[in-house]
Amino acid sequence: MIRISMCFRIVASILFVVICFGVSFCYGAEAGKLYVLGMGPSDPDLTAPRAILILEKADILLCSSRMQEKFRKYIDPQKVAFNPWEGIHGEEAAKLRKSDYDKWLQRVEKRKKKIFDFVMDAIGQKKTVVMLDGGDPCVYGPSLYWLLKGFDHQYLEVIPGIGAFNAASAALKRPMTGKNTRFVMLTSPDSLFGKYYEKDDGILKSLSRYETTMVFYMALSSTDKLVERFSKYYPSDLPLAIVYYAGYSEKEKVLRSRLGSILDDLKKIDEKWMGLLIIGNAVK
Repeated sequence: MIRISMCFRIVASILFVVICFGVSFCYGAEAGKLYVLGMGPSDPDLTAPRAILILEKADILLCSSRMQEKFRKYIDPQKVAFNPWEGIHGEEAAKLRKSDYDKWLQRVEKRKKKIFDFVMDAIGQKKTVVMLDGGDPCVYGPSLYWLLKGFDHQYLEVIPGIGAFNAASAALKRPMTGKNTRFVMLTSPDSLFGKYYEKDDGILKSLSRYETTMVFYMALSSTDKLVERFSKYYPSDLPLAIVYYAGYSEKEKVLRSRLGSILDDLKKIDEKWMGLLIIGNAVK
């Protein structure tokens, strides 16, 4: 009995050492990672708790000054490495994109390479890098589409966020998939018609046969062109709504209109960017 007891103790001790070594090895070998956080459409109160938790525990942050200011309660300025969108977003970059799209794309490629090299170096040092993106990164989010296209998925994790569409739907207080609605379409003027509206608009003729809720991102600057296209296939009383600053408790505003009167109604409002256009009977 004594011999069995001693053998048991020896085996148990060996197993304990092996387990402890294995655990320490696994933790020591844990790789770094890049998180893209969907920070919601507005302020921190519409940001997912998981995103906030990761934000607070991050080693390195990539974000704009605007995002840093909005989430200053959770961001240590010492952790902010740089603004990943510098030179490719903003007023000056927007003008360049409009006047010389190819040159703007060259800037994007240079920025993309800088971010890739920086992030992979940090991951090699087992650091957690976080990139802050507005709304939901997977719906017209610039991080995944422009800067991280082709990034190795084994080092990448995306935390979803509430998008502008969710906030705008809540502001309208109507179901976007209500009675007789066949589907909800999320798009933008460029996606549907091309950057210079060079694509055929026959798709609208097909869509006009069905009850559809159409959600247009980045549409306020080209509403006149949209109205021109829609007027070929839809009646002038087609309901439209624009939700400005969706999700902002103090700035949010809803404009309800019709296809035939929307351009006159827009003249009364100065904002030309921060608004989501929703078209269909769902916004009546």
